Amino acid sequence: MSDDRVFDVVLFGYRNDLARAQTLDFLRQLPASESGPLTLDDGSGVPQRLFAALDPEGAERVRAELERLGAQVALVPAGEQTTRHAALPVSSSERRRSAWRLAPALVLLAAVAGIHFHSSLPLVHSVRPVAHARAPVPRITAALEHVPVGNARREPDETARLNSEAIAVAEAGSFAEAVDRLQRALQLTPDDPVLVRNLQTVLLQWGIADLTANRLGDASDHLEEAARFGDLPDVLQAQAVIAVREARLADAAALLERALRIAPADKNLLLMLGQVYFQKDKRPEALEMLQRAKEAGARGPDLDTLVQQLSREVDTEWDFVELDSPHFHISFADDEDRHTVRFVLSALEDARDLVDAKFGYHSTERTPVVLYTQRDFHAVTQTPDWAGGAYDGRIEIPVRGLSEDDPSLIRVARHEYAHSVIAQLSGGHCPVWLNEGLAVWAEEDQEGDHEAAAQRVIEAQELFSLADLNRPFAAFSQARAGVAYAESYLAVRYLIDSYSSRSISVLLRALKGTPKLADAFAAVYPDDLAGFEEGLLRQLAGS
Repeated sequence: MSDDRVFDVVLFGYRNDLARAQTLDFLRQLPASESGPLTLDDGSGVPQRLFAALDPEGAERVRAELERLGAQVALVPAGEQTTRHAALPVSSSERRRSAWRLAPALVLLAAVAGIHFHSSLPLVHSVRPVAHARAPVPRITAALEHVPVGNARREPDETARLNSEAIAVAEAGSFAEAVDRLQRALQLTPDDPVLVRNLQTVLLQWGIADLTANRLGDASDHLEEAARFGDLPDVLQAQAVIAVREARLADAAALLERALRIAPADKNLLLMLGQVYFQKDKRPEALEMLQRAKEAGARGPDLDTLVQQLSREVDTEWDFVELDSPHFHISFADDEDRHTVRFVLSALEDARDLVDAKFGYHSTERTPVVLYTQRDFHAVTQTPDWAGGAYDGRIEIPVRGLSEDDPSLIRVARHEYAHSVIAQLSGGHCPVWLNEGLAVWAEEDQEGDHEAAAQRVIEAQELFSLADLNRPFAAFSQARAGVAYAESYLAVRYLIDSYSSRSISVLLRALKGTPKLADAFAAVYPDDLAGFEEGLLRQLAGS
């Protein structure tokens, strides 16, 4: 039976300026026909119906090629109107995230399922590794300068002597003495540009030294003094590092944006601003900054991984509809089934109340949530087929029509929201086994609800060491991942039974200041981590 359907190819935007140029060049080279393509130039707005009434095979070929070039396109039944609901600016390269009414086939498809501990555990949660790290301490590019001797200024030799002494003591790490000498030199020759630059540089060095030692208050004071002498990219970047460590992401972004106005091609500034935008869930802007960083010479596998991840996300989500509840910001692929989306939000709000109470925590910001189709979920998150949810700074779930009281939805909402709380409490430093075990614990209505089922999963199985459970569980086979989840939950159960649940948030907060688990563990509990693991494995082996 032949397929007599026909489709129009509609252009909604471009991944970036390079994608725009490649797409327009491709369209110009195609021969004109009754079906298209429409003639476009750099100033043409979007949306644009590029081709009309193509057969399904031809339409799919055109879409695949345009998407390969970086265009954002969709196939719609021929003649169907594309009505714009909303448009939100997302970058300086004129990309737009817009909500469009597409074909009904784009409604949310995939099933939500919860963790069930039994012999064929359908794993559904994954903390996705994110290729970003704690904001590094910037390297100082400004150098201290010597003052010329013997010119016509008042007491030039004394000024030069004090400046030289300041340079020497600063190089020895005696920044207070260096500042004192430079201030005395400036009293002799006020507003001398070399002395002013040197004083700013020494204050910057002092701030960097305190920042390296994690004395954020002292570092902030010295950098604020340095900033009084004018905007210097190194000073602004160091202040941004402090803002990131204090979770003031909006302040960090503003400081880095100021620095880039001075040094627009600085790869380190571009990298850091890209990371900050990523943490603020401004993903198109993050992608743009990181691509610019690569153009400026930044290299590395982590950077490549993050750019690839963001490219997949931005390409998939550019036309998502957005909706807010009191504590969540949700994006989804189509607005045809808002009833489903609203009770997903309701489940998340209920989960928030329970999970916050368990962790003794109260989040003040909206948590980002993304709902994907099944196909898009695995393509974007790069998770295995058995995964049905992920967290990487956003809660990511594949969904389809659900009943409001579906227990699977309740478990998923609690589990994934718990990952968000854990990330905030620990500053992103929680090891994988503890992270996953706590998220499963957060699902429970009553303490120990999952314990018997988890014991059955690990029965007669080779157990992991905790070190082996510090890599993403998606790297395991489905069977071994089932053991990993069960063992991680039982490790948390053992921790709670040994020291009480009240200590959990204390441990997570200790991880925020002391990223090594062994150090944080020793700071909170009377025993060391090695002894805890030995007792845990002995208990599990005997169960």
